[in-house]
Amino acid sequence: MVTLFYFAVLIALVKSHGRILEPPGRSSAWRTGYSAPINYDDDQLYCGGFTRQHNVNEGRCGICGDAWDTPTPRENEDGGLYGTRRVYRTYSKDETVDVTIEITAHHKGYFEFRLAPAWSNNGTTQAELDKHLLYIEESKSTRYTLPPGSGNGLYEFRVRLPTNVTCERCVMQWHWWTGNRWDICPDGRGQLGCGPQETFRGCSDIAIR
Repeated sequence: MVTLFYFAVLIALVKSHGRILEPPGRSSAWRTGYSAPINYDDDQLYCGGFTRQHNVNEGRCGICGDAWDTPTPRENEDGGLYGTRRVYRTYSKDETVDVTIEITAHHKGYFEFRLAPAWSNNGTTQAELDKHLLYIEESKSTRYTLPPGSGNGLYEFRVRLPTNVTCERCVMQWHWWTGNRWDICPDGRGQLGCGPQETFRGCSDIAIR
């Protein structure tokens, strides 16, 4: 019985990864006190997993972490189970806002945050999100590399919104390109973090006035 319990706990730990809590993510708003669809696997929005993302879908991923080859609307995109279009936070343009990420299994790598207006009920696209890569105060850049030795827990950031974007509803995307797989670097060396890596994403709906 003890062995079975330990094995079950081990499986649970292996499956855990990360989620965006602030502003509340579409799959995680229920964890912050809102009446919202419950997703107990909200820390597993990893594009369907490494093999599915890179070997089946040629590296592609849904903008909110769903596997690319799932039927549309994907669960975490507009019109999907968790894509309810509910706005949880309202900010001002050029404001520096609080963002909280919870890591439940550390995979190294780096975080980025993007933003795009949701012009219609169809949401937005990765191409639109790529137009607004957000500045992170803690790293003094648009990319935050997880420090060596950092572990699981809450990571809090101050992220600057664009000066020229207002919206009744915008999508903020958290993107985590992990770095715990060994592959070949562009210079021919083998190294941890090179080549294709597992990817995590999460989307939050906000307004900017």
